[in-house]
Amino acid sequence: MKNEIIKLFRNEVTGMYVSNDTIGEILDDKENHFISRIEDSKLIGVSVINRNTIYLLLVDKVYQRQGVGTFLLEESEKYIKSKGFNECKLGAGKEYIVPGVPMNENAHLFFKKHNYVHSWGDQQCIDLDISLDDFIYDKNIVGDIVDGILYRFATPDDVEGIVDCCKEDTSSFIEHYRNDSLYEPDSSDPVIVAEKDGEIVAALMIGVESGDAGIGYAGCIITAPSHRGKGIATTLLKIGTTHMKNMGRKRVWLSYTYTAIENTYKKLGYKICMEYFMGQKEL
Repeated sequence: MKNEIIKLFRNEVTGMYVSNDTIGEILDDKENHFISRIEDSKLIGVSVINRNTIYLLLVDKVYQRQGVGTFLLEESEKYIKSKGFNECKLGAGKEYIVPGVPMNENAHLFFKKHNYVHSWGDQQCIDLDISLDDFIYDKNIVGDIVDGILYRFATPDDVEGIVDCCKEDTSSFIEHYRNDSLYEPDSSDPVIVAEKDGEIVAALMIGVESGDAGIGYAGCIITAPSHRGKGIATTLLKIGTTHMKNMGRKRVWLSYTYTAIENTYKKLGYKICMEYFMGQKEL
């Protein structure tokens, strides 16, 4: 069923950079539960559930507005409740294929009709991207010192310093920065840090989206609270984006971020390419 789900995803969800390899890896999780509808031996609808999160709820366009989506949602909620959970989330849980419900084709209105609410309050969840043909920055690269700060690739010895930067208000990033594979020699998904007087003061993840030679990504940018407002994050992002361009990427994509840091990226030419409804409902 995995390949059928990926095909249905590609047919029904537009504007997403996530690779088929990434989708496949998440679908292989043994904790997943699948609720499907088959018509004439064809998958026309599916809900992918992990714990109390619906990773995906997809319905073939031909069969939309015929009750298939409502059936899948109601059955998903029943399953989640039977496992002892009292709320259902859409999109991001232990993993995510999409952070929430993409709003480009108003799919979120279906969930609002079923009493789901946006769980991020005034903040919006967004993706941003940039065409590297439009990005020009020829000043600094990884390894340079800018205004007394060294911008370099992180090593395993830097992990605790990076985590310290996360502790105040970006603690959700800690588990991502503790991924040992990021610090392996020649990693395709390295971390760039800003170091001042031997202290890690900022960090950024960059990498290559598997299965697509033209797409790079950046994300989880953090700055230690005592060093904010000094342009460090902007310089870090410039250097990281430059590195991706030098690697031959055509676009850089930032997924699952929030509007409060949008301006840091916009300064460099990043633009919003997707907004998400971060749906949640008490059961």
